[in-house]
Amino acid sequence: MARKRLKCAAPSSSDGVRDGYKKRKVGTITMMKEILFGTTNEAKVRQLQGALAPIGVRVRGVADTSSLPPIEEDGKTAQENARKKAIAYATALHTTMLSMDNALYFDALPASEQPGLQVRRIPSSTAKPSDRELLAHYVKLVRRLGERTGGHWEFAICVAAPDGRCEEITVIAPRIFTVTPSLKSIPGYPLESIQIDPASGKYISDMSQEEQDVFWQREIGKPLQDFIKKVQF
Repeated sequence: MARKRLKCAAPSSSDGVRDGYKKRKVGTITMMKEILFGTTNEAKVRQLQGALAPIGVRVRGVADTSSLPPIEEDGKTAQENARKKAIAYATALHTTMLSMDNALYFDALPASEQPGLQVRRIPSSTAKPSDRELLAHYVKLVRRLGERTGGHWEFAICVAAPDGRCEEITVIAPRIFTVTPSLKSIPGYPLESIQIDPASGKYISDMSQEEQDVFWQREIGKPLQDFIKKVQF
């Protein structure tokens, strides 16, 4: 599982900065034990909560989007978008914030046709698609590549402090996609119905919450846990 960890540009001094997350000691390192995730999507919150559960970090989403400033996600990479959101949210809410952005890539699909950052958009439409419409679009796309095809997600995560300091990581997670959707779906995450865990052969949407926690711990957990442990603001 490829990954990269970067430190964002930071001010030279952190004097007077409000520390918005709760922390606890791990050896000689003070580690956060709770962090605010800039999303109202409960599926995303559960995803990161499952990944971070082994190190005892609680992930909370925001109550409603009205507390978050509008952000134009115009970055060239998922990491740029995650950084832009995290810094803006941390500044607006005066607390340390986590933000995540995703990009999707399919094996054997030409670069010009890759979903990339536009995962939730259908090229033939300017309207925001429903979960059902998005699922139908990707089933059609996967069918062009065969009954099953490989691909991967980029999970770009950034943690920012109110003074603009931030640290970030991108984790690459492989997937198998199929044209036959599961009968179960996860609101906000329709593509989980056509994604199969390469290790277990099980649809992600068919997994119990416990199984999903184990899945996310395996997929992004270790690099994300190591990253969170080392974030020091």
